[in-house]
Amino acid sequence: MNVTWLGIVVLAILILCVWRGYSRGFIKEIVSFFFVFLSLSLAWAINPYINEFLMQKTPIYNTIQETCANFVQSQGEEKAEYETDSTGNLIDGLKLPDLLRKNLEENNNAETYAALSVDTMTEYVSGYLARTVINGLSYVLAYILSTIMIRLIVYVLNLIAGLPVLKTANKLTGGAVGFLKGIVFIWIAFLVLTVLCSTEIGKTALELIEKDTLLSTLYQYDPLVRIFSKIL
Repeated sequence: MNVTWLGIVVLAILILCVWRGYSRGFIKEIVSFFFVFLSLSLAWAINPYINEFLMQKTPIYNTIQETCANFVQSQGEEKAEYETDSTGNLIDGLKLPDLLRKNLEENNNAETYAALSVDTMTEYVSGYLARTVINGLSYVLAYILSTIMIRLIVYVLNLIAGLPVLKTANKLTGGAVGFLKGIVFIWIAFLVLTVLCSTEIGKTALELIEKDTLLSTLYQYDPLVRIFSKIL
């Protein structure tokens, strides 16, 4: 089992979430967890509008695509064009998690090329990564907006926290909910790092994730990364 310093940090965050949940108790923690999922659900609802705005009303997509193209070239593949059936030449050489490389290989077809309006392998990879980044970025922004909106009604926690419950059961179940909430926050963080995959911070973090057994497993089953790396 391989462990990196980033894996230790993530493990420490999980322990902190468990301790915080244990300290706060089940009632406060389950309500807090409910609001996290409420934020995720609200973000899911408004994400298409933010995504469309970023794609059509801002130059962000083109800028990200250029950055992704530079990222692809920096991996040591400098050929101008690649045939659509030579996936191993370019995709296998990218320093990306297995999940993203697998998605790149699975979507390397005429339908995706048409959707991205590309003709070459290099254009496809940079376009796919750029679309994945935009999908993730729009959802992160939607989640932030949703969280801000829901914070307006957080005062309800104080009312619910006053309900009488068994202290031990309250704290233990609170710790369990804290653990689950910690996993969700880690998945959100992984989505942010995927958005930053063409930056030095993102590349370094994703390489650490790939080397760490725990982190690579969590990343492999991250539903947010799976969803937003699907561009069709």
